[in-house]
Amino acid sequence: MKPISLFVLGVLAVAMSAPAQAQTTDPIKKALLAAPNAAMAKDATVIKWKPDFTYEVLKKGTSRMVCYDLTGWPGERPFSVECTSSEANLPRVAQNRKLAALGTAGASDRSKIDEAVAAAGKDGTRIMSETGSIWYKFWGNSEATAVRHSFIAVPGKWGKDVGLPEVRDAGGSWVMFAGTSEAHIMLPGL
Repeated sequence: MKPISLFVLGVLAVAMSAPAQAQTTDPIKKALLAAPNAAMAKDATVIKWKPDFTYEVLKKGTSRMVCYDLTGWPGERPFSVECTSSEANLPRVAQNRKLAALGTAGASDRSKIDEAVAAAGKDGTRIMSETGSIWYKFWGNSEATAVRHSFIAVPGKWGKDVGLPEVRDAGGSWVMFAGTSEAHIMLPGL
């Protein structure tokens, strides 16, 4: 056997003997990973999205926050959970899922999804986020490598409307997609 073959076999043996990375399998616990803290997770409602863009309630909470798992949906990362601070945003989430499915036609092509969202914004059919509502996303290639992404919805607003810049390089929060239905205040590091 060649030395390289022995090396490859050795690496495989070590890799196979290493304990598997624990993944959260309970659907409620998994969705709640997107919540910003344990207290907010405790009070949140957890839903499960169905293929027809409706949902079922897995856990009824006492706050307005709603969390859900988007893993496997078109346009999402291999691991993707999300919470919104307001159940009023659920029609928008349903529309996001529909537009992602239409925009991808089975593929995960972000530019086609963005085009479908922009078209809905332009023709006036885009459902707006509740102004001031916060979105919390926890996503990545796996649960172990997921990162947090949080923002505050300000649909139709410009940076000057909220006293913030419209560019990331300003060193703090900024308004992304200013003046559009997708406008939101980015919260870096949260």
